[in-house]
Amino acid sequence: MKVNTLLAVLFASLIIFSSEKSRDYERHLELTFLFYEAQRSGKLPETNRIYWRHDSMLKAGYDVGVDLTGGYYDAGDNCKFNFPGASALTLIAWSGIDFKKGYERGNQYENMLDMVKWGTDFFIKCHPEKYVFYIQVGNGNIDHGFWYPPEFINYDYPSYKVDKDHPGSEVTGEVAATFAAASILFKDEDPTYSQTLLKHAIELYEFADEFRGDYTSSVPEVAQFYGTKPDGYFDELEWASLWLYRATGEQKYLEKFENFVASDKKYADWDKPINWEDKYGGVFVLAAQLLKEGKHMDRAYKFAQAILDQPRTPGGLYFYPSLSRWGSNRHAANAGVNVLLFANFLPETDSKRQQYVDFAESQMNYILGENPLGINFVVGAEKNSPKSVHHRAASFTYDTSGLPEENVYTLWGALAGGPGINDDYIDERSNYEKNEVAIDYNAGFTGLLAGLIQFGLGKRDPFTVTQFDRSWPKLAPTPDVTVKFVKDGISVATGSGLTCGSFCVTFKTNTTMLKLSVNAHGINTKGPTYTICNGLENGYLDGKGTPQVLKFRLEDNVYFQRPDEFEVLCDGFHAPRKPQAPQYKPELGHSFKVTKEGGVKGTTPLYEQSLCWPKFVCE
Repeated sequence: MKVNTLLAVLFASLIIFSSEKSRDYERHLELTFLFYEAQRSGKLPETNRIYWRHDSMLKAGYDVGVDLTGGYYDAGDNCKFNFPGASALTLIAWSGIDFKKGYERGNQYENMLDMVKWGTDFFIKCHPEKYVFYIQVGNGNIDHGFWYPPEFINYDYPSYKVDKDHPGSEVTGEVAATFAAASILFKDEDPTYSQTLLKHAIELYEFADEFRGDYTSSVPEVAQFYGTKPDGYFDELEWASLWLYRATGEQKYLEKFENFVASDKKYADWDKPINWEDKYGGVFVLAAQLLKEGKHMDRAYKFAQAILDQPRTPGGLYFYPSLSRWGSNRHAANAGVNVLLFANFLPETDSKRQQYVDFAESQMNYILGENPLGINFVVGAEKNSPKSVHHRAASFTYDTSGLPEENVYTLWGALAGGPGINDDYIDERSNYEKNEVAIDYNAGFTGLLAGLIQFGLGKRDPFTVTQFDRSWPKLAPTPDVTVKFVKDGISVATGSGLTCGSFCVTFKTNTTMLKLSVNAHGINTKGPTYTICNGLENGYLDGKGTPQVLKFRLEDNVYFQRPDEFEVLCDGFHAPRKPQAPQYKPELGHSFKVTKEGGVKGTTPLYEQSLCWPKFVCE
């Protein structure tokens, strides 16, 4: 009887647990910085935690004689768009200042500083002269014609700038705000760096103000991708003025701000949350925080109430139709962090304060699974998280609709675009409106996590929730490779969860190959040692035993001696489409010796085994 009672209690608890959704804000805060690491461009540091990402776009700026390596890829593409990038950095720097305790409690303060500095270091490179700023590296139209991981770009990625003859007040104003906010963030951490940032902030602010103009007119190549600016550039000038005032305390910046507001017809009634193109939401809250004057506090209250009054999806997600059709989770998170930053400096006696906190928490909880679909929209956070977000590097395919349907690699921490107005969502790579990821998507989300932690909210997930095949950290899989010669070539498969987005097989034989098929790329084809690699057209090694055949014909089938030993390189090669020259990078990936047909018993790693990929994560 006692045993049956115990089983009944355990069964009931499992039912209750299965209906609970994650509120582990600290774990998700860790994941979000993994996403930012996955978006890095340039020479990656030794501390890179994303084992499938490597150095990329190392010739950025060569076309203009300026080193423009570094920074972040914008989204699932291979371009660096500095306007949305700066918007993301400013928002995270702001949250780093105001929600510092939240980052510290979540053990992510150093990762937050590192994330911001990776971006501001790049922006310093982009600002070689007072009235010159490089706003973009890569041409969106060229880039969108290819579906390559960034490591293997072999097409042009030109650089675009604004200057006093071709101004861009939106982007220069925003980057001035980024530099100013970051200078405050680093003031105690690195005073010298802080002063460098402030110098660039002051110069770019003067550039934005003295030489006013729409940056899409100066650089029309950006218009198709980040060109919609219904609010003009006054919001960026106001935004930058406030950040310079906060960073320096100089009255002239406050006077500039008041002058901008006085002539800004949109200031009074704007009700959209802060996002990459609209800074008014940030301006309203920051002005109230810094000035605490009646009119600015009143404007912030009015704005916050408009956020709370905005209609939501049936499941409760903030939804502003003209914004949320594309990346709804992003705008819900932005709305949440917007009002939470306001609540943060209001006294506890303020009747509105708790309403703002409750709203912010409700938006986060929707994103993490308290929604009609029960989906956690953060990649790699739970078993049901999206697996096919729109992202070239993670997908390791040649096109958005091609196989595999699920991305080969897990883009940990990326916030998937989100559902439609009726809470509808399908995890398809080709649906970029609902399944895109981008650095600005995660910006407000990151600050919101830190803010909720600072407010003492959230609770840790049980171990059972955090452990699944795509969870972080990536546990090193069991070496398990099978190699067989078949009628049309050589068959390769992996088991035990060992996935390889690209792979090469090296072997010795006494004959010569006559012809490789379209799905095989020869690196060494003259013998007696041969190396043949796959192309992304024909799939990948899925860790489930599914064979991939590298097809070729032999010159001499009669006297061909099948080798008993192979070397298989996993994730070390990417073959561009013909007729482009293949690239072979044997220093990347993991190599295995396979004897006879292999399998677990016949596969020996040719690298130092470790618990995690990369090794240092679990040390």
